[in-house]
Parts: sequence; structure tokens; C-alpha cells
Amino acid sequence: MNSWIDTIVMGLKETYDSNDIYTLYDYLNIQIVKLESRNILLHGNEAFYNRNFLDREMVFIRNDLDLNIEKFILAHELGHALLHTKALQSAFNKNLTNIGKLEKQANYFAFKLFDIELNPIELDGFSLNQISSYTGLPCEILKIFY
Repeated sequence: MNSWIDTIVMGLKETYDSNDIYTLYDYLNIQIVKLESRNILLHGNEAFYNRNFLDREMVFIRNDLDLNIEKFILAHELGHALLHTKALQSAFNKNLTNIGKLEKQANYFAFKLFDIELNPIELDGFSLNQISSYTGLPCEILKIFY
């Protein structure tokens, strides 16, 4: 189902010999801009990707996030940058774009980039909070998968 995303992630890791999110942003020349959480550019979100902000690709992200969450969110936004090159041009027109599907794909990309495997047998009986503690990821992200 998401094998095309697996292929992109594998190619990215092989090309740059890294899955470090900051290294990948540098190689891909995408600028990370940290903003106060109440900054109007964030529209109440943790982050967002913009393909052409002052002729540059940028990710705007809150400056008060836990490092593990920041890394995952940056990977998620990188997923949008690499997977949704045409869809994001019309992302604000919800009639033309399946926003939920794009978000799930970007999350899947982030999981694959960091080699996060959630084995349902291993985690059987765990609460969402316990899985969150185990993976270092926030419950909001894990809810998409459970």
C-alpha cells in the first residue's frame, strides 16, 4: 500500500547515507525556522512546510517542542516536501485534497525514516500512553496508527 513511500525513504537514506533529520534538511537545502508557538505563521499548529517562501523551501516549527517530537515533526514535514509536491499547491482547498490521507502518508514517511516499527504483538495490552513512553512519540501521532 505504501511501498512507494518505502522506496522514497530508502533512496533518501542511500543517497545521503543518513537518516538524521537535520543533515537531510541541510542536504536538501530546506531551511528550518523556529518560531514562538503563538506566532501567526503557525496558525496554531506545531509546524508547517512551505515550498516557496521568499524563493526558499522552509519549515516553520515551534521553538518549544521536546527534541524527539521536534525531530518527528520535521520528518513529517519532510514527508510532505518529498511526497506531496503537487498536492500541497492546493492543500488549502479541501475539496480538491484529501488532507487526512496526506497527513497519514507524512506520518508513515517519518516512521519509516526513523525505522520505527510498532510491533502489535510486542505492544499488545499497552495503553496509548505506555506506547508513547516506549517510542518517545506523542499520543496524537500514535492515535493515527492505533
